[in-house]
Amino acid sequence: MGKKNFKKKGGKTLQERKQELREAKNADKQSSNKPSANSSPAYSIDELLDKAEHFIDEFQYELAQKFCQRALEQDADNVRALETSGSLLLELGNSEAAKQCFGRAMEVSPDEGYSKYMYLGQLFEGAQAVECFQKGIELMLKEKEAKQAQELAAACRESTEGPSDQELSSAYCSVAEIYLTDLCDEAEAEAKCEESVQKAVAADSNNPEAYQLQASFLLSKDKKDEATEAIQKSVSLWLPQLQAADKGNIDEENFDPIELCPLSFATRMQAGKILIEVGKHELATEVLELLLDEDEDVPNVWYMLGWANYLQGADYAVNARHYLSKANKVYTKVKHQDEDLLKHITDLLQELGPGEGLEDDEENAEENGGLEIESSDEEPMDQ
Repeated sequence: MGKKNFKKKGGKTLQERKQELREAKNADKQSSNKPSANSSPAYSIDELLDKAEHFIDEFQYELAQKFCQRALEQDADNVRALETSGSLLLELGNSEAAKQCFGRAMEVSPDEGYSKYMYLGQLFEGAQAVECFQKGIELMLKEKEAKQAQELAAACRESTEGPSDQELSSAYCSVAEIYLTDLCDEAEAEAKCEESVQKAVAADSNNPEAYQLQASFLLSKDKKDEATEAIQKSVSLWLPQLQAADKGNIDEENFDPIELCPLSFATRMQAGKILIEVGKHELATEVLELLLDEDEDVPNVWYMLGWANYLQGADYAVNARHYLSKANKVYTKVKHQDEDLLKHITDLLQELGPGEGLEDDEENAEENGGLEIESSDEEPMDQ
């Protein structure tokens, strides 16, 4: 038998074959890292968003953002993921990106879930904002009706959580405020504002925001007596509790700062302004002094305290001078930008003059946490 002649395979060198093996191994590794059609993610979207909300509550926004992103990677149109991401972006000051998230949530689910419309109402202005708030109110009412029907039918012992009376009331307040400001020149703006204020009070008779807005509306119509009654009612719903907390006369175990006073710093500052406008200077001083306990670097608060004391006459000149001098210093310290405010502070200080022993008064005030307010009989708050 003769020898068989084997043909030598031509082509690839040893180096080329090694390269092919490396590429094959890398391909296998990448393939194993990809989830199969039947595999599921380590965390569900709801679990990821629960984590995100936990970190938002802990002010760990960077971690929260990572969990939101992972949720959106699983489903870019998940409404809860879009809304959670939107609220987080608002906390981070990125209002445009937040608007996109809420806008997409609205497109995906236009007739369910009111929260996105409340957020969009805050992000838009004028008629567009009103449209968002009104849609949100429509969905709130729809949810409340469904909840009430469920309770009446006794379908379950505990009904699903829906919008609170305060949320509905605050939504009406948002609409009323726009007609009181941005859309004040629109036809029927006054009537629409009044209607929204009335609905806000009717929705929650214990919402101080509703009565404060009612006071603003009544002042715009020069109804000072009625405005006074409304703002006193508003303040009576939160000031006593806040004063008790300031003095330490509360049960710390059951302390909830939101329930104690649901109004923001800015809203309470506005309450002080309204109280000054209706001549309730002592009550305004109480409100504004508590704001100083929270933040001493707001020149408007110092200014309003000075203005309230100035309006009470010569007996309060020392107090007025102290607060206005402090307003002037804080204005410079924080580089505040409000030329009209600065001019009024300067004019009032010039009118009050240096005063006798002013420097001693100022030094003592700084050491003792402020000058003692000279006051007449305490003004009662209507309950």
